[in-house]
Amino acid sequence: MKTKVPFNPNDFDSFITVKELTEKFPQLLTQDYKKISLANEIISLNYEIISKDYVDFFSSNINDYFHFEVDAVI
Repeated sequence: MKTKVPFNPNDFDSFITVKELTEKFPQLLTQDYKKISLANEIISLNYEIISKDYVDFFSSNINDYFHFEVDAVI
């Protein structure tokens, strides 16, 4: 007999960091994020920044964004 487990939407969370995202999409490393929005760049890759403390345009260097969490847009 198969045991039924209630649906848990958190089982599908796919949080990664911006640093991990740059490993999948190295083109992100070459942008100036004082001039363009990192959030807009990754939306086109089907990801979104979910960290509450994220602020657009605060640094041109993506290394300063590496700790922010992103999630896949499904």
